[in-house]
Amino acid sequence: MEIPSGYGRDVAANTVCKLKKALYGLKQSPRAWFGRFTKVMIGLGYKQRQGDHTLFFKHSKSGGVTMLLVYVDDIILTGDDKEEQQLLSQCLGKEFEIKILGKLKYFLGIEVAHSKKGIFISQQKYITDLLKKTSKTACKPASTPLEPNLKLGNVKDVAVDKEMYQGLVRRLKYLSHTKPDIAYAVCLISQFMHSPKETHLQAAHRILQYLKGTPGRRILFKRNGNVKLEAYTDADYAGSIVDRRSTIGYCTFLGGNLVTWRSKKQGVVARSSAEAEFKAMAQGICELLWLKIILEDLRIK
Repeated sequence: MEIPSGYGRDVAANTVCKLKKALYGLKQSPRAWFGRFTKVMIGLGYKQRQGDHTLFFKHSKSGGVTMLLVYVDDIILTGDDKEEQQLLSQCLGKEFEIKILGKLKYFLGIEVAHSKKGIFISQQKYITDLLKKTSKTACKPASTPLEPNLKLGNVKDVAVDKEMYQGLVRRLKYLSHTKPDIAYAVCLISQFMHSPKETHLQAAHRILQYLKGTPGRRILFKRNGNVKLEAYTDADYAGSIVDRRSTIGYCTFLGGNLVTWRSKKQGVVARSSAEAEFKAMAQGICELLWLKIILEDLRIK
């Protein structure tokens, strides 16, 4: 708290201000917090990634690297310089009130499991909670996220609760962070959030049925020395029956491990299948360049 400028000139040193009302949830508070945290990290010799402002890294003289990723007030600290990690934890403990939880196991609803093969990530608990909340715990599992050759449009059907539908789609969007197999299906149902109908809700429930049958599927990041970077892209030409726009999809691999993926509807109508494919390739190349910039900061060629 600070006294308003110009008010404290004629006030005695031992005078205090009485707070009548406190405001919570100010939009600038997260920005102020992150600015304070960034200032501390830069003061400790860390650099902020321009491609991802939440990622800080530091190279030690011995050749090691320490990385810190922050999301609001949740932090992941990793690297191969154990001494620097301990020093950073001590310095952050002096500046902020922090709690060290040990080896990474759970972060923002994402479960992390370590093994000799590598690192597994999943959202099994998140899926279980979502099925309970939507009363789909006892539903019949489906083999695919969508029915084959399904085309969704603005059909004349019974309208459903808009807030309920939007909440379900938002949860499925967050779930697609570790479930690339539902990315296209979620992209499809999210196009009707402004006016959802019973047909769209049935498609969303189909995704839940698919998740019921695949709750334990996880993504594996294998331990290997390969740092080959590659991407695959695809596009369906005029796949939308509403506005004839195409949907692009891409996925990128680093050392044979799937690291990023996306399914997105194109902004304009493509005049040919070749144009739709080229736009998908452009998106994939942009993703590769972004990953390349991050790897260069980490001194990985």
